[in-house]
This record gives sequence, C-alpha cells and structure tokens, in this order.
Amino acid sequence: MNTALIIIFGFLALSIFLGVQAQKGKDMSLEQWSVGGRGFGTIFVFLLMAGEIYTTFTFLGGSGWAYGKGGPTYYILGYGCLAYIMSYWLLPAIWKYAKDNKLMSQSDFFVSKYKSPLLGVFVSIVGVVALIPYLVLQLKGLGIIVAEASGGSISSTAAIWIGVIAVTVYVMISGIHGSAWTAVIKDIMILGIVLFLGIYLPIHYYGGFQPMFEAIEAAKPGFLALPETGLSVSWFISTVLLTALGFYMWPHTFGSIYSAQSSKVFRKNAIIMPLYQLVLLFVFFVGFAAILQVKGLEGAAGDLALLKLSMQTFDPWVVGLIGAAGLLTAIVPGSMIM
Repeated sequence: MNTALIIIFGFLALSIFLGVQAQKGKDMSLEQWSVGGRGFGTIFVFLLMAGEIYTTFTFLGGSGWAYGKGGPTYYILGYGCLAYIMSYWLLPAIWKYAKDNKLMSQSDFFVSKYKSPLLGVFVSIVGVVALIPYLVLQLKGLGIIVAEASGGSISSTAAIWIGVIAVTVYVMISGIHGSAWTAVIKDIMILGIVLFLGIYLPIHYYGGFQPMFEAIEAAKPGFLALPETGLSVSWFISTVLLTALGFYMWPHTFGSIYSAQSSKVFRKNAIIMPLYQLVLLFVFFVGFAAILQVKGLEGAAGDLALLKLSMQTFDPWVVGLIGAAGLLTAIVPGSMIM
C-alpha cells in the first residue's frame, strides 16, 4: 500500500469516526436525524451548505472546465453569487414556514403550502429521479480521485464501494449531524489544498499568474475569452440565470435549510458565501496551469487535469492529502443526498 493511499484511507477513517461520534449525547428522533433538531448556527449551516455545493465537480470539474474550455468556466462563479444574493430573502421565508409547520423534507413543504398530497408525491418522485444520477456522479468522482491519487493501487470500483459503505454507516447512525461534522474537516482541507495548489502551481511552472495567462494566450489565442458561438455571451447569461434560479431546488439543499436555529443564519451566510466563491478561482488556476504542462487530456479526461499535474509535481504524501480532500468532496454531499 503506497503512501498516498494510506493518507486517503486515514482521512476516510477520520470522517467515519466524526460522523458516528456526531450523534453522541442526542436523542436521535426523526427531527434530530433529518434536520438536526433545527439547532444549527451560522457556522454549521455555512459548512453544511458549502459541503453540499462544493463537490467533486468543484475539485475535478472546475479545473477540468478551465483546462478544456477556458473563459466559459467563469459562469461557475456567477451563478453561485447570484443564488446567494437571492437566498437573503428566499431562505428565511422557507425556514420560518418549515419551523411553524414542523416540516422535515422538501415534499412536506409542497404538501403543506399547497394543501396537495399528490403534489408532494410528485415532488418526491422528481427529487429521487434527480438525486440518483447526482449521487452516482459523486461516487464516480470519488472512484476517479482515489484510483488516480493512489497510482492505481486500488480500483475505482473498490474505492466507490468502500466510500458507499462508510457513508451509509454514519448516515444511518447520525443523519445530518454526521454530514455537518464531516463537512468541518472537508472545508478545512479544501480551503488549504486549493489555495496552496492555486498559488503554488502557476508560480512554480510560469513564475506567476500574469506570465501563465500570457503563455496560454500565446499558445491558444482567444481561449480565455467567451467564443462567438457555442459557449457564447448568450449561453453564459442564460446558464447563470437558470442555474441560480434552480440552486436551492435540490432536495438535500432544500432540506438543510430546515436545520438552522433562526432566520438570521441565512442572512449572515448570504454575506459570507459569495466570498467563499473566490476559492473556486484557485481551482481554475490549477486547470489553467495544466494546459501547457499536461498535454493530451481530451473530453472527459480533462477532469483529471488537477490530479495529473499534482502527481507530476509533488511527492506521494502531498498527492495523498490532495486525494483525501477530493475524497471528502464526494463523501459530504453524498451523505446529504443519502
């Protein structure tokens, strides 16, 4: 077993431990299990929502888009910020109604608000149909990250099964409390790893950010701008608007709104979360840095840009930490979806 794999499994064990320990001292009623007894403060709600939002797409897809598509990647920054602005007014209203009516799930909201059990059933079905491929996406990302970071020491399939078992164990025991506590370590890891990679790699390979972008522009003129067709300005605007409007429609995100202890939590988060979006810039910088250093990643293989560049740059123990951070980006949202 190589060094990277040992570190990855060490963090997996830590996440299981935190997830299981999260239920201690609590009477795990349905309300505690599903919405944390409606007692989470600003920090926990922030970490929980960030845990759901910054997933394997952030880790693999964000850098992959920068590597393969260039300028259009910045739509990811736009829709998140717009959604957080809307949340200042939207989420407190949902929270208050859910608390007053003791709601537990997204479908409960529609049953109660519109006095229609059939609408609740329909919302549940749509939610499940949407969440299954989303969960599969997280697990597939988990498998890719662990398999690549370990240098093939463990297969993607085996990594997925281990991850599924781990998440299932602490979700069954601790519910949303387990997700919240694993989100703590996940956010600390992501913040540290992404900032380090996003600053170090452009400086290491190009001497800075400006030289990196100048080199990319020289090699691929116009790559860093929006093209006139395809992923154009009209695509950018419509995609940002559509994605922002649908941001809080995910059942697991909608349900986590109920976990807050007051409506003020959301107004504080609406101020903080757009700043957290800046972290994504450093993910993009890694993808941009890989363009001229890791050649030949076509199509979906572009999502490996961050891992490939890291593996050719750092010692195995550093790659292990990067892989562990990537693992956590799958486990936390995966646990909320479950």
